[in-house]
Amino acid sequence: MKFQCDSQSLQKSVSIVEKAVSPRSPMQVMENIFFELKDGRLTLRGNDMEIGIQNSIPVTSFEGDGRVLIKAKTISSIVSKLGGNQIDVTVDAGNKFIIKAEQVDFDILGTPSDEYPVFPAIESGNRLTLTVQELRTLIRYTIFAVSFDETKQFLNGVLIKNEGSNLVFVSTDGYRLSIRKHPLATPVSDFSVIVPFKALNELNKILGSESADTEVSINISPNQVAFSMGDFKLVTRIIQGQFPDYNQVIPKESVNRFTISRRAFVDASDRSSIIASSSNNVVRYQFTDSLLNITANAPKMGEFKENIPLDRQAGTGTLKVAFNVRLLLDAIKNLEADDVVFSINNELSPCVIRPVNDEWYTYIIMPIRTSDFSEEEGAA
Repeated sequence: MKFQCDSQSLQKSVSIVEKAVSPRSPMQVMENIFFELKDGRLTLRGNDMEIGIQNSIPVTSFEGDGRVLIKAKTISSIVSKLGGNQIDVTVDAGNKFIIKAEQVDFDILGTPSDEYPVFPAIESGNRLTLTVQELRTLIRYTIFAVSFDETKQFLNGVLIKNEGSNLVFVSTDGYRLSIRKHPLATPVSDFSVIVPFKALNELNKILGSESADTEVSINISPNQVAFSMGDFKLVTRIIQGQFPDYNQVIPKESVNRFTISRRAFVDASDRSSIIASSSNNVVRYQFTDSLLNITANAPKMGEFKENIPLDRQAGTGTLKVAFNVRLLLDAIKNLEADDVVFSINNELSPCVIRPVNDEWYTYIIMPIRTSDFSEEEGAA
């Protein structure tokens, strides 16, 4: 087979599909990218048996159809250094992948595609359509709270389900819970699936180079979830298991409620993390009627103190609570609201954090137990 194509288009396509290629796969055939020329289009595929990614680009001056496997690492390195010129590609009978561009000439040894797995067919299921911006927002607000504890695989992904007319993304690692909702344009039958971290993480990277208003089609079936956009497809298996009932974790009422400037909180907590990084990321927060006192200390480094203003809506007296500052910032740095609301009953109860005037996002974090607010007993 022979074809001519734009090197930048080929580079982008390779960078997309190689996200589904494992460089250390126990099956050597899976370390390759699958190339197929058919009817004037070049289709590339990567697959690691958890996710499969397919992307197609147009070609010119093509001759003959064919398939070949090329090492992902090799072809990625080559196309990234070809510049922005048209290239000529020929695959001979011995599966040699020959690339010519001006004065550049690469002869790469490929392998037959016979043993490469068939790309997963998209099963019938619930179909949704979101824009790139909407989908990236759902992923961004939840993916950071996924657990990597392999003994609890049902927490190694994001729960995607519907609640009435809302699409819901949920993640938890046992120390915090992140919930982002989005209204559905059309009703769907009930579904609930756990999508692996890797699939959503790689999808989010790919969507980052697309226009915010580009539409992404999502197909959710009992065994897989597929994301499609133009010439791009990503199909992922789902994680089997029962996701925890997250609604039971959300407190029905809160005795204390405070509104705080998000920027002031993030900046002060960022500063506290410099010291807290040497003490299990523990930062202590003392809430009063008008001030939030933030402190961190580490025996081998020093101490940090800062006060920022707050507005109390409910409760009385002083509330002292300790948190893992990294887990706090993971969520609050993502928010776009000017102010955030902290709702909490006491120093041991879950703390609910929401953006002001945004009913679509809820973050819950467990405090760290302390003996007397000056000496921690442990950290999340």
